[in-house]
Amino acid sequence: MNILVTGANGFVGKSLVKRLITTEHQAIAGVRKLPELQQDCAYRILNSLENNTDLSGALKDIDVVVHSAARVHVMKEAATDPLAEFRKVNVDGTLNLARQAVQAGVKRFIFISSIKVNGENTELGHPYTAESKPYPTDPYSISKYEAEKSLLKLAESTPLEVVIIRPTLVYGENVKGNFRSLMKWTYKGLPLPIGGITTNLRSLVSVDNLTDFIITCIDHKNAKNQIFLISDDDDISTAGLLDKIARGLGVKNKALSIPTNMINIAANILGKPGIAERLSGSLQVDIEKSKTLLDWQPKHTTAESIQKTAQYYRSSLTNHNSMMLQRSLDIAFSSAGLVATSPLLIAATVVGYLDTGSPLFVQERIGKNQKPFKLIKFRTMKVTTESVASHLVDNTSITKLGKILRKTKLDELPQLVNVLKGEMSLVGPRPNLFNQEDLIKARADQGVYDVLPGITGLAQLSGVDMSTPERLAKMDKEMIDSLSLKNYFSYIIGTALGKGSGDAVK
Repeated sequence: MNILVTGANGFVGKSLVKRLITTEHQAIAGVRKLPELQQDCAYRILNSLENNTDLSGALKDIDVVVHSAARVHVMKEAATDPLAEFRKVNVDGTLNLARQAVQAGVKRFIFISSIKVNGENTELGHPYTAESKPYPTDPYSISKYEAEKSLLKLAESTPLEVVIIRPTLVYGENVKGNFRSLMKWTYKGLPLPIGGITTNLRSLVSVDNLTDFIITCIDHKNAKNQIFLISDDDDISTAGLLDKIARGLGVKNKALSIPTNMINIAANILGKPGIAERLSGSLQVDIEKSKTLLDWQPKHTTAESIQKTAQYYRSSLTNHNSMMLQRSLDIAFSSAGLVATSPLLIAATVVGYLDTGSPLFVQERIGKNQKPFKLIKFRTMKVTTESVASHLVDNTSITKLGKILRKTKLDELPQLVNVLKGEMSLVGPRPNLFNQEDLIKARADQGVYDVLPGITGLAQLSGVDMSTPERLAKMDKEMIDSLSLKNYFSYIIGTALGKGSGDAVK
């Protein structure tokens, strides 16, 4: 099936596209601009989802639409009527997309709504069900509810099958908003005054469970024209949430156990009663309908999903700090290296010109986020040599000067310019060509393109070249995950001492 996912740049949409790529379905990302997603994903541009926009091109040959795009914020100072602004995208835009989906022959329309359609809170032990009477209270939830009603009405008069999903708070790797803020404050050891909220229960849904449920709804016959509430089915208190976040982060939970009534009083004094209500109130959902009608069960518990999310957050902070330091070192060393080796650079350029008439070799390679850049090296092969990976080239193509340059690794010196420009790092995966499809796929699967390519690294020093794509990608991933200041210097020193094979040829 061809699945169009709107809002593919968003948290849920991006996770869904990534997951769909691993299934038998063909994922097609509907985006306003080209994102940095998996290479094997197709894209269709949706410039606007507001009413009257022609979306026929994006809907061609689509079997199922998963509509996750929505407007979630309206600046109060920019709109005298926030509800009208929400309706433009969430109601009119959704209905416009659905109507054109009918015309295009789309079979099913999955609408990602919100639990806020049901309301903001429940009594402890009395969860919302799919049959509960909706009670939207703000412009956003009202617009979502109006969209739901319009879609179900459209399904009554057309062949389009509608599935409505109301998720609770969604969290997972790369989550933003309040959940990320809780992780940030807990990691910094801030004594949050909500550690005493132990008597409430809230239903959450990990993005892994949500995407799994959405995929179940793509072709399950019993999902037709149904409304589902979705969660991890493992409710947690505010205090319990903080405790599990702290455990996942590997830090001490320093939250203060202030009584709930004191928090409510303070919030009222500050004119923020809604915040206290969200922190201390309960919001539970019953997912029995999903279990019985679709035979679906959450695969991931709340505890393990929170731990995974917190660990990813801590890892991202470590990587971010490491990369910032790495960039500073790259600039310092590449600048110093260009100055210190300038006599060698000049000499190699002159001799190279006499050798081949073209001393520099410039070739387009794949950089960070699969963006192209021009890699610069001293030419070591004949000018007529085919532009392919080094391991595919016969060593008879190497010139006499080239043999010396490759043996001493002086051919790599001009890449210090790439490093200084921010296109490469001193340490990182060796950049490959655009025609190395097997290696591109293997590296994309391992997340290798999330970092800058480098002049040297673990694979190069270990003698692993691009002739074994899977092995190289795994070693690149190993280097990225374990990169530290110590390893950074060890790779550079090892290369300077002549270790490793460089870009080997046959």
